[in-house]
Amino acid sequence: MVKKTIAMICILCVFGGLFFAFEQRSAATASLEQELLQVESEPEQDLVLDKGQSYMPLEPNLVLLELPPVPLVTRVAEITETMNEITERMKVLSIAQPREDVTVDAEGFNIFGTSHPEESLYVNGRPVANRVREGFFNVFVSLEYGENVFVFSQEGQNDVTITITRETVTTEPPYEVLDRAHITSVFPAQIEYVSVGDTIAFSAVAPIGATVTVEFGAETLALVPQHRSASSSSEQIYATTFRATYTVAEKPDAIGVIDLGRPVYSMDFDGQRMNANGAQIRLISDNTPFYATVIQDSAWVFPGASLVGGPEWSLTRGQRALVRGISGDGDWIRLDTGLWIQNVNVSLAVESQLTANALSNGRYVSGEFRDSIKWDALHNPAARVDFDGNVLKIYFAVQEDVPEIDLSGIDVQDTFFSQKTSGIHNGIPYYAFTVRSGINVEGYYTSFEGGEFALNVRLRRSLAGGDYPLYGFSLVIDAGHGGRDPGALGPMGAYMSEKDINLILSIKLARELEELGAAIVLTRSTDVFLTLQERTDISRRVKPDMFISMHADSTVETRDATHVHGVSFWYRNPNARPIAQHFTNELHYINPRTTRTQSPNNANFFVCRPTWTPSVIVEASFMNNIHDFAWMINAENQQLLVEGLVSSILSYYYNVR
Repeated sequence: MVKKTIAMICILCVFGGLFFAFEQRSAATASLEQELLQVESEPEQDLVLDKGQSYMPLEPNLVLLELPPVPLVTRVAEITETMNEITERMKVLSIAQPREDVTVDAEGFNIFGTSHPEESLYVNGRPVANRVREGFFNVFVSLEYGENVFVFSQEGQNDVTITITRETVTTEPPYEVLDRAHITSVFPAQIEYVSVGDTIAFSAVAPIGATVTVEFGAETLALVPQHRSASSSSEQIYATTFRATYTVAEKPDAIGVIDLGRPVYSMDFDGQRMNANGAQIRLISDNTPFYATVIQDSAWVFPGASLVGGPEWSLTRGQRALVRGISGDGDWIRLDTGLWIQNVNVSLAVESQLTANALSNGRYVSGEFRDSIKWDALHNPAARVDFDGNVLKIYFAVQEDVPEIDLSGIDVQDTFFSQKTSGIHNGIPYYAFTVRSGINVEGYYTSFEGGEFALNVRLRRSLAGGDYPLYGFSLVIDAGHGGRDPGALGPMGAYMSEKDINLILSIKLARELEELGAAIVLTRSTDVFLTLQERTDISRRVKPDMFISMHADSTVETRDATHVHGVSFWYRNPNARPIAQHFTNELHYINPRTTRTQSPNNANFFVCRPTWTPSVIVEASFMNNIHDFAWMINAENQQLLVEGLVSSILSYYYNVR
């Protein structure tokens, strides 16, 4: 294979110094950068990579107006001016955590930093025992209330003094105290749009012991208080939230959007009566052609009108759905898929005609590593896909019934599923596909092109033969943090923060994978800042076989990190659990001090949201544990971890059915 070079600098920090490797950017990489040049008015296209090609963004965005004529990695001076300076700095007595005097509400604090490795170190005259040969030290100190002064001293060094103040905790009253008897915080505070069958959760804040009702339409509802245990009086009035639910009934003669009126709240307390009005509630009647169209390249949709808990799915530019509700002062739109989208991501319009059942003529299309179910489409309908690791479901917007799929002439053994069922759940038509035994679903997403809407299911591909087993594979390697975001700090502080270690490991991993024939995209190859959305946008455009985000772990500063060690792996979606589990099985003991449980971790991390590919986070060990930090900055251990990841990737794809 003609070895193409990629411009990179590997910053391999060990106690003895640094190693710099310089290479030049290839013409192939430059051509890939040109592929990403976009006119802002044009829709994005997926990025296609060939064997051995890499793309490494120079700026933290996808619209590059000008490519600067500089090497891809020119950041050595940002970390250190010379190898000698960084080496000598490791011998200077310094405190990395805390960087300055702090005030906390905790019983202890984790202090760490650097010191001369050949001299004894003392804190308040007592020897510091927890040190490593590089001179890094850690001490977990107990805190008394008030100021706690810690003086670190070492022969030939200036003393370093840190003051940690432990504040006295003040106990908050168990209930909110009102300055007077009144009713407040009524719902809704802004105009709400609802549909038939919706449940409206009326609520208001009033004194404990009050009687609260709400009149809406022709009904009067009694609200139930959340708390009853405290007693309010004219001198001390405690507040609680009162609640009641109301189901929106069908209006047979309703057409379009109609006003249902305002809820009127009444409160009786200690001989006083008070009223308060909520905002208007409007009904979006059935068959109203009220459409939301996605106007962003990608937009997350959520189970409720809130960012809490993370999204359930992602829509793309041009996808359409019927509007079934509006909440939060118009900030949130409920779609007929049952999910919510933020108003800034859609345009809203009441059109002259309702276009139901936009999909027809469904058929199954087999591919080598991706199968699709395609329908002829009048427009690009929104959809939602769920996968629990066994059953994959797709819910359709703007459909009264499930669109047909013609499987005549198709052997079920040639599909990804063993069983297909359909139905309507909460008014939303869906298909449910039970994944056939032996089939590995790596990702799933929808697409719209040339009048065809498709559900695409990525299947695990197998290794190629010969010297380039990863030929045909593409991977996105994401170096976490960067630029103004240093990530977690270790004993060396900003001179070797998490962002630096992440970049070192990412570049080394990219090189190893590329030598095996893989096409690699680095989300960043320099010390630049990218948002989490920009990182997932890169993944969405490439749609790689795997997305790996390199990080280093840390614990809160008030926790004793002395005995917390090891590599860990994180995922969010079921399609990513197999590779997260495989990495854990293969690499659990790669850091011999590990204290981590031998199972992958599930969490709602942003870069793990994508479903089109297995997306995992690798936590290379702990920045705030001096043994782990020394292990991570050692060049041999870095290579050990990188080669372990490569070996695990190869065995993951080996002998796939």
